Amino acid sequence: MIKRLSTKVVVYTTTLVLITLFIFSMSSIFTIMALKKYALKKTENVFKENADENLEREVVSYAKILKDAMDAKESISYMFGEAVEKEITSNKHQLPELLQSVFSEMNNVLDMRVIAIFDSNGKLLDRYPTFECVDVLKRYVSKLAKSEAVNRIKYIDFHINKDESVSFSFVYFGRDSKKKPIYIVFDYKPYDMYSLIRTAQLYPYSQKYLWVINREGVLIYDPPSKQHPLITLTDHVDLTDPKNGKLLAEVVKDKILKGETGVARYVFRGVDKFVGYTYVEKYGWGLGLTLPTEIFYKPIQDLSKDIASKTIYTLALFGLFSVIMILSTIVLAFFISRRITVPINETANAVEAILKGDYSRRLKPSGTEELDKLAEVVNRLLDYFSNRENNEGEGSK
Repeated sequence: MIKRLSTKVVVYTTTLVLITLFIFSMSSIFTIMALKKYALKKTENVFKENADENLEREVVSYAKILKDAMDAKESISYMFGEAVEKEITSNKHQLPELLQSVFSEMNNVLDMRVIAIFDSNGKLLDRYPTFECVDVLKRYVSKLAKSEAVNRIKYIDFHINKDESVSFSFVYFGRDSKKKPIYIVFDYKPYDMYSLIRTAQLYPYSQKYLWVINREGVLIYDPPSKQHPLITLTDHVDLTDPKNGKLLAEVVKDKILKGETGVARYVFRGVDKFVGYTYVEKYGWGLGLTLPTEIFYKPIQDLSKDIASKTIYTLALFGLFSVIMILSTIVLAFFISRRITVPINETANAVEAILKGDYSRRLKPSGTEELDKLAEVVNRLLDYFSNRENNEGEGSK
């Protein structure tokens, strides 16, 4: 019976500890997983906010750089336009040698394609170099000549020439010696502008890059990346066309071409991307600084893996600690039960001895106050019966 009591003490104590450890373990696991989820979500939100802010700030900076470069070309075109106009009105030089001289001087620092002069009817008066095609420029000038208000300097956006080359122009409005209107066109090759656009790529074929569209939403320049080759105006890629991505078309039509600045997410040719966008009103350009989402989420994924590995490590340590606690509890419960049940067992044996008439046993103190009091009572009882037995023996003599 006493052995069964010892076993029950061990079982009950171990069960209680197991239940406590289980509840504590499950609550700890849920807490750790909840903290992990919260930390990742919080990190993602903060990271995205910073990324959005940086993308927007960067694309605005690049827009300013491109605009400043174009403004410089506009100023140079205006300056040389005035100089050509003065030479024409003074009749000091023949037109061919004048254009050749101006072209040579400008081409030393600028990537010129051609300089051409048209009359008020859009008729070509002269050009240099003479082999360059100016049919497209002639159409633009004819439209300008028909317009009521003409600025002294007018920008002609990136266009495709008859020879499939791409260029952009500034048209200076002046007058000849007879005070008749003339249009002096400074046509530039686009390569220095392409180079400026490509500075947004940290390295060739980088997945972070800058693209530029015209006011119709057609790509002027999109540098080569891992997802696609170089795209220029000659490729006729219209970003307002849903075929190139419905979300992208909506961003271009509803945001960029309406002059807004911000950050959006879209899919282009099967690749999910973030884009910081802005608009250069003066030149009718839309700019997009693109960052694929896989690059954005990579640090977060790495952090998730790191947290997951540390979580597993923590749970493993916690499991080992739990096993040690359980084993220690079983051993401790065994010794505690022995400390309680052994004195009780000895007391029971002493009582059984009294019933059998054996009064010679005495119980020793166990160190437990309650059990020591019980042992004292039993010992007094044994003393009583022992003394009584001795007195009866002496009386019978």
